[in-house]
Amino acid sequence: MSRKSDSHDDRPPGFQPRRSARVSVGDQAASLNPDNVYAVEIKVQNVSSAGFMAECAAPVRIGSYVSLDIPGIGPVQAQVRWQIGAKMGGMFLDPISLAHCEWTAVKAEAA
Repeated sequence: MSRKSDSHDDRPPGFQPRRSARVSVGDQAASLNPDNVYAVEIKVQNVSSAGFMAECAAPVRIGSYVSLDIPGIGPVQAQVRWQIGAKMGGMFLDPISLAHCEWTAVKAEAA
């Protein structure tokens, strides 16, 4: 007799589920400004109301505060939560509205 494992049994210790769904935005070029001191070019791959994931060739200190200019919203403050190789993730200090984000807006078709 096989026993189905509960979906929560597969989670590693300390795992916390995402607070909001991510929306893929392709590779949107953006500038990340760690501690508002210098700029790092990144490619944002997905975004949610709570944070973002991006490709970033330069090392960015985990825990540092950054500013990310989001089209349709403007500069948004975030904290770098992780970086593994060229991938990094940040958590917005205040949630954003994806309805105002040009990366996630539905493009209108020409008439």
